[in-house]
Amino acid sequence: MKKIVVFISIFFIIISICINSYGKYIFSDVKIVANINIEGKPPEIEFISVSNTNQGYEKYANSSHIITVNFRVKEKNVKEDNIKNEAIYLLGDNVIEPLRVDKKRSVSGEYINYTFKLYEIGGNGELKIKIPKGSVIDEGNRVNEEVIFNTGIQIDNIAPAVSFIQENINDGIVNAKLKANELIRPVEAWNLSQDNMELSKQFECNVSYPLPVTDYAGNISNIDVKISKATKIQILFAGTNKPFIWETTEGLGETIGKEMLEENRKEKLEAFGYHWNGIDKDFIQIRIYEYTPWEEGSYQVWGAYETPFYSGYNPPDGSYASMLKGRGGPINGQGALFLGGVLENSGLSQEIAKQNIYGLSALTFKLKDYSYYSIVYQIWVEGKGWLEPVSDGVETTAGLNKPFGAYRVELIPKSEKQYLINDWKKDVGTNNL
Repeated sequence: MKKIVVFISIFFIIISICINSYGKYIFSDVKIVANINIEGKPPEIEFISVSNTNQGYEKYANSSHIITVNFRVKEKNVKEDNIKNEAIYLLGDNVIEPLRVDKKRSVSGEYINYTFKLYEIGGNGELKIKIPKGSVIDEGNRVNEEVIFNTGIQIDNIAPAVSFIQENINDGIVNAKLKANELIRPVEAWNLSQDNMELSKQFECNVSYPLPVTDYAGNISNIDVKISKATKIQILFAGTNKPFIWETTEGLGETIGKEMLEENRKEKLEAFGYHWNGIDKDFIQIRIYEYTPWEEGSYQVWGAYETPFYSGYNPPDGSYASMLKGRGGPINGQGALFLGGVLENSGLSQEIAKQNIYGLSALTFKLKDYSYYSIVYQIWVEGKGWLEPVSDGVETTAGLNKPFGAYRVELIPKSEKQYLINDWKKDVGTNNL
């Protein structure tokens, strides 16, 4: 009986081993047909960089500048991408719309890259770009979270408000101060305060011209720098066509001849004069051309001042004069001349005299020293208006037979010279006296 039991036990053990071996063989032939990642992430948006064409002041911009923003989406399996249409532009909390936005999209590996260029951004405030939630959807229907990128760029389209004062200091010198309500850029030859909101400069003589003051965003305010209290250097320019009746200037660019032309636009300046204090007598030098009915090179004497003047260039030898008295005379029949030692009028007929044909027709100023100062001047000619302003030894004329009816002149620091020229250029061809 024991043998039977042992045999039966051994039989069942053998059968069990065979069954296990067969099962192992069956499962070894199963293959993996797919991997499913149950830990997928939604699309992620990363901002990479921002640039600004406002060189040197990249944290500020106005509507003239171009802002370029680079960002990317990390997602390989994109189902929908609406970023181009759904991006929102903000100044602070206010939604704005740039006049133009160029948008570029490219794919590189697991990234979708974007470049947005924003043009002519109006308004004021810190520029931000918002990508709303759900702008990108992947194949698993996961969406991006809302992202707001602060560019760090302040959009400013308001020109600075600037006040001007002049303060008297020692020796007749004036200290000019320009105080702004925001950060401003340096100006050549002016001192900029530590807080970058005030400019200052000292002046020895009176001047008048517009100075452009620029804020960090590039907005410009043209401020009238009008120095009227400086006395270290004093200059008086004058002109006339009548004995003893001179039009003069205080060095502030006034138009000499304006009053005369307001009475009659055909009047011509026939005599010129100036004097000064605080500089060498030959520091300012002049050469004029006197258009007359007499032979060129001959000279006459104006009885009012007993000063000779030549028909043609004065001085006649190509040099320059430094004068304290007037030069020229009442050619068009007004006043008295010494002609050949005899006191008489100009000798013109009344009909010709009324036409105002003759007078000063060319003007040149120059300085003995250009290390600090320049001299700028401009003439007005009937039928042509103001001619181009010139400076520092350049002759101005509409023709030696075309006298001018008015002129203006300023002695000015050469650092400020171009500002004055640019301002006077606006009047070229006009009759803005």
